[in-house]
Amino acid sequence: MGFDSICLRLATVSLLVLLSGCTHNMVRDMAGNGMVNFGNDYITPWFMASDDTDVMCAMGEGMGAMTFPLGPATDPMVPMLTLASGMCADERSKEEELRYIRAMRKNDAEEAQDARTLQKRWAELAARRQYFGYQVTVRHFGEPGGECPEFEDRNEEMSYLFGLLGGLQALQTDMNNGGTAGVALDVMPKVVKGLDCVNSEEFWGIPDAVQASVDVIKANVGGDHATVDAGLKELHAASERGKSQGVRMVQLMEAAVFSTMGDAEKTKAVIRDHVASKKQTAPNPELKILDEMATRGIRLLSDKMWTQATGQRTPYNQLGTFWDDKKESSALDIDELL
Repeated sequence: MGFDSICLRLATVSLLVLLSGCTHNMVRDMAGNGMVNFGNDYITPWFMASDDTDVMCAMGEGMGAMTFPLGPATDPMVPMLTLASGMCADERSKEEELRYIRAMRKNDAEEAQDARTLQKRWAELAARRQYFGYQVTVRHFGEPGGECPEFEDRNEEMSYLFGLLGGLQALQTDMNNGGTAGVALDVMPKVVKGLDCVNSEEFWGIPDAVQASVDVIKANVGGDHATVDAGLKELHAASERGKSQGVRMVQLMEAAVFSTMGDAEKTKAVIRDHVASKKQTAPNPELKILDEMATRGIRLLSDKMWTQATGQRTPYNQLGTFWDDKKESSALDIDELL
């Protein structure tokens, strides 16, 4: 076999290998683009209009294995999935926190220690999931805090918003859990700047609320009461905006801020107002899942307060009431025993 023949064969093999790799990537990208288009047209509208938050958890956890391997082509879908799956893990962590509180009330050290261990495990998983969504957002849209991305449509802008929120939640969760998930500390300032690129009026007041919440928490630590008051006013204004649009996610943020500040009465007031608001203003029919997410988070805050005070979570169908409310009647309600 001559030298020229050997070179020709090597070139042919190399070309086939190259084409094989290109074909593989093309098929993967085509599948990813098809999934994103199908998701925007069918999955996302159905999902957002649902009021079953357990389905949201299942979708967030179940679709990851179908979506993540398809690579960058599916990046716009990832933040919604990781926000959902992170919420599931975070809620399990909070359930273990309730178990820890009950054990401490009974002076059961072994049960308390076991609950605390599981609380930390779930919190780390929540932070890792949320941080992954943030990192994918950075890969797709670029580092937040610089030039604003050019969104192709509302779905992309919402994906960007969810990715930034996931990064912020990842940092908060990880810091409270000892930093075991390795979330970078510069995420918060980048997220705050990046949210300037999202229209707060169109997205239920969330960008303004994040900025206000960060200002309030920082100022409260430093004893800057004037900034705290100004930030709380801005946060409440954003909350009212979300309420009027039937998407009360900022109300959850408002309650969480008061809870972090240790103001139980104002936390209760926001929870009561949330329940009243849902009776007065129906959820946006196209975004019920977001409104129900807010209610679910607010219920967890209420459950923690109830458990600390009584050893039990918020009674069934009694969100917005508290153990120390004045009773109109002292008669025994048989339903309370069921």
